[in-house]
Amino acid sequence: MLLLNECNRDPEVKTIVRTVAVPEIIKQFDTIVVEKPIHTHSVDTIYVDRFVQADSTGQLDLYKDAVTIREYKEVFEDSMAIIEVFSKTRGHLLEQQANYTIFERQITDTIPLPRPKGNLYLMPEIGTTTDLRGLRAKAGIMYQDRNKHLYSLSMDVDGYIYIGYGIKF
Repeated sequence: MLLLNECNRDPEVKTIVRTVAVPEIIKQFDTIVVEKPIHTHSVDTIYVDRFVQADSTGQLDLYKDAVTIREYKEVFEDSMAIIEVFSKTRGHLLEQQANYTIFERQITDTIPLPRPKGNLYLMPEIGTTTDLRGLRAKAGIMYQDRNKHLYSLSMDVDGYIYIGYGIKF
């Protein structure tokens, strides 16, 4: 009866909860320098019209605006990382660099433990009285379930049947 009840019991799920520290990761990429571009002549008519209609000071300002090197630095940040992008331009992209940092964080992981299987043992036994008169033999089986409960069933040579349950101290 105990064996049948044990087989019908809902399994208890045992797990290990652990926290893993993920270290901070910092990566800096090499600067990408754009090679001298192939000159393709395209006419920006709005820019040419502004240049033609401007006086000499205005033309000088437009020229300075066209050849000025501009630097941009954008920072993108959230709870997990920060990304920095640096760009240098002069009408077109001259160079660009990106760096990122992934912050240190804790990850909680739950690992289910595999359930051990039940074990079945054969137990032959030999015994005698305390004054050593006669020898008796006994054979039995013992079952250990997944929760480590012990059940035994045995029989001796005189026909006695023994049923037992193991208790851990």
